[in-house]
Amino acid sequence: MKGITEKLHITKVYVEDAEKLIPKLGGDVQIVSAECWEAVAFAALLALRSFERETNHARTLGGELLIRLAGTLQIKDAIAQNGIKNGENYLVVFGTRERALEVLREFGLNELPLIGCDEEKVKTFFEKAALAEVL
Repeated sequence: MKGITEKLHITKVYVEDAEKLIPKLGGDVQIVSAECWEAVAFAALLALRSFERETNHARTLGGELLIRLAGTLQIKDAIAQNGIKNGENYLVVFGTRERALEVLREFGLNELPLIGCDEEKVKTFFEKAALAEVL
C-alpha cells in the first residue's frame, strides 16, 4: 500500500466479482482500473484539490477521481473507461492507512505489488488527468 498523503492511500488489488463490490463504493472509497498507479495517484490528488478549491465537476471524490483519470467530464464515459472491472484494479481510499486496511478486510481484497510504469507512459496519463482542469 502506498501512502500518497496522510489521507490518501492506494494499493493494487485483484477483483473477482466487480458487480458485488460496486454497491460498497462511494464516500471515501473508489476502485478503478488503470495501467499505472502513478496515474491513479495523480488523478486522486487532483480530485482532492478540486474539492478543496470548490472547482470539482463531480459530486463525490470517487466520481471526481474517475473523470480526472479518464480525462473527460462525462461520468458515464469515465466509468466505462476506468471504472472497476474484474481483474487487476487500484483501490483508492481517501482516508488514513487504518481506514484503507479496514476496507481491504471488509471487501475481502488481497494486495498485489505496485509496479511503476515507464516515465513516458506516465506523462501521457498526467496530461490526460489534467485535461479536466481546462475543460
